[in-house]
Amino acid sequence: MKQGQQHPIAAGVTALIAVAVGVGLIVGIAMFVGANVMGLGGGGTAEDPATDPDAGASLYAPSPKPTKTASGPAITLRASPTSAPEKKAATTSTSPSPSKSTDEKPAKEITLQVGTVQAKPMERIDISGIYPGGEGAILRLERNDGQGWEEFGIPDVPVTGEQFSTVIQSGRTGKHKFRMKDIDAGAFSNVVSVTIG
Repeated sequence: MKQGQQHPIAAGVTALIAVAVGVGLIVGIAMFVGANVMGLGGGGTAEDPATDPDAGASLYAPSPKPTKTASGPAITLRASPTSAPEKKAATTSTSPSPSKSTDEKPAKEITLQVGTVQAKPMERIDISGIYPGGEGAILRLERNDGQGWEEFGIPDVPVTGEQFSTVIQSGRTGKHKFRMKDIDAGAFSNVVSVTIG
């Protein structure tokens, strides 16, 4: 090898280093320019809080300050007894209030019906009904066969979808009256009659 020539491997390594340095410079300049264009650099003006180094983090939570309490009520309730209901009471005592019926909730009514009014002893008798507003209530069947009302002796019947149903059988002949009782509210259904014999 002549004195003025380099070794081929050394020449290749030198060329690779030169290319790497050149590419690194180009990439570094591109990243620097891109960061400044996107506002990620630290050299912004003081007027722009997004690029101001003294502005702190971009997610800023202000320190808590006491709020002013409202002087009036947040919701309007019915007038208190001390807020001059005397005139209203005097006027309503002579005539019934028309809004009284709309303020009161309608009473829940249990409507009971039977599948038959005449049955043989131990024949299946379907009992069903509706109980508007009685969703989830538990009903108990009561019977009166002339001796007074008593529990019939079947499991309590739940109200589901404002409806209920059950099946009974009785070997006791004669005319029987049935009704359902809401065991929590104490409300009763209408009375239905079935003659067994």
